[in-house]
Amino acid sequence: MANLTPMVQAERKSLSGFLDTLTPEQWTMPTACTKWSVRDLVAHLTAAGNITAPHFFGGFIKTGFSFDKFVEGDLAQFNGGSDADVKARFDTIIMSTRKPPGPAYVALGEVMVHGEDIRRAVGARGEHPSEHLTTLAEYYKKTGAPLRAKKRLEGLKLQATDVDWSSGEGPEVRGPCMSLILGMVGRADALADCEGDGVSTLKSRA
Repeated sequence: MANLTPMVQAERKSLSGFLDTLTPEQWTMPTACTKWSVRDLVAHLTAAGNITAPHFFGGFIKTGFSFDKFVEGDLAQFNGGSDADVKARFDTIIMSTRKPPGPAYVALGEVMVHGEDIRRAVGARGEHPSEHLTTLAEYYKKTGAPLRAKKRLEGLKLQATDVDWSSGEGPEVRGPCMSLILGMVGRADALADCEGDGVSTLKSRA
């Protein structure tokens, strides 16, 4: 298994640099994540970078085993003050080795997918190393709940046009690897720059 920690840290560093370019208005922009703005997502990523297993399971129990309530409460702890305060808190977790409970790829997926949610909310795109893209795509294509990529991709072929990666058989979905990854996890709008007979099917499964 590839060492994912340096990838996570590199993606956080890249996102931090992008956040430095945002205007106050852009911090308030809505994202593909329902109810969450750019600022909310940055706070969410900060919370994820601070999490420990005891904190997660203890908080999960306190919220009556509601994952959504736990995430919202955790996010709020890192969302106070000015935009600069929110950004400064994010910067403290760039080199963190903590991750949400679950498979090792969870932290990489969080920062790459939500980082792209942030960028695309303001009309930008991220530049991700090919190793990061292909690694995450390989992990994500097999996922069940809550991501459910395996079910969405059933009977389809995904073909990246910017890196050496493909998967599956059937009607094809061709496009940038990051857009394919976002499509795997239900971001139908991210498939706007993709082509092929399988695009409409994947969009319908969002």
